[in-house]
Amino acid sequence: MPNLFSKDEDLSRSAPAIGFEILKMLQSAESIGVSIFDVAKHLKKTNRASVRNVYYGMLFLYALDLIDFNEPYLFIKC
Repeated sequence: MPNLFSKDEDLSRSAPAIGFEILKMLQSAESIGVSIFDVAKHLKKTNRASVRNVYYGMLFLYALDLIDFNEPYLFIKC
């Protein structure tokens, strides 16, 4: 089973760092939620993360109970 965190991983692509970028997108959004596809497209366009990193970032935020899903949108809880 692959590890969620690795000592050899680039910290700017770790789950907490990507989660921070997702939270920034959610806070700056004009609407209540942000599409998962828009998040992935934005992070890939800025060369910050792959789809796998985005997935782990969303899981990290969901595990901390900071976001919620309503297909295909992400909503901030706090």
